[in-house]
Amino acid sequence: MRNYEISIFSRHFRFLVKQIDRCYILGSHKPLIGNLVRQILIIFSIIISFTFISCAKKSSTSSSTSDTNTELEGTWTTNCNSTGTDYYEIKTLIVSGTDFSLKYEAYTDSSCSTDSSISISTFSSLSIGDSVTFSSGSTGHKFSVTVSSFTLTPTSASIVSALNTDGWCGYSNWAINTAKNITGKTCGSASIDVANTTYLGLYMLVGNNLFIGDWRSDGNYPTSVYTSIPLVKQ
Repeated sequence: MRNYEISIFSRHFRFLVKQIDRCYILGSHKPLIGNLVRQILIIFSIIISFTFISCAKKSSTSSSTSDTNTELEGTWTTNCNSTGTDYYEIKTLIVSGTDFSLKYEAYTDSSCSTDSSISISTFSSLSIGDSVTFSSGSTGHKFSVTVSSFTLTPTSASIVSALNTDGWCGYSNWAINTAKNITGKTCGSASIDVANTTYLGLYMLVGNNLFIGDWRSDGNYPTSVYTSIPLVKQ
């Protein structure tokens, strides 16, 4: 399986994995498939620190959820952008009331016209927490969400074949353009988080541009956001 195909799947699920071995070694076909989720977590947790500008948190104050949920309401989308590997992606965030979903669409070309996979992470119980002032002077908030489901849809025949060969996430009947629910599944050597897991996050809002940091399920809020590629209000 080609490296960009491996990265496509793994990148999408950086929020989902309970534990990850940060010692990553390229090997034969089967170890590569087993490391689909692992590789992109490494890309996001290590490589991304060299390609994104981090905006550190400055201070926090309390605020009301009902007053701030509305500023996230709607659809937010990135442009087609390079992941720094051999593929490209578009991310879309949709917030409706306390429902929160994040879609990753992966492509093999720079115009984002040849699709490869789609993953959708859905959450409920969005709650906006303390307000935050960043070192840039921009403001945002802490937030929390609860896992509803994670789905993966392969849109490339070669990826479908590879997933079925390995019985990825316990399924051997992957089909093109057909979503599989992988919530709570074991995919390769990674355990995907179960429903009702709580994630803590942080965002910064600058006009119609939304910036989000890493999400955490260890009870601690992240302390910075990534500012290289904004989610733009549609």
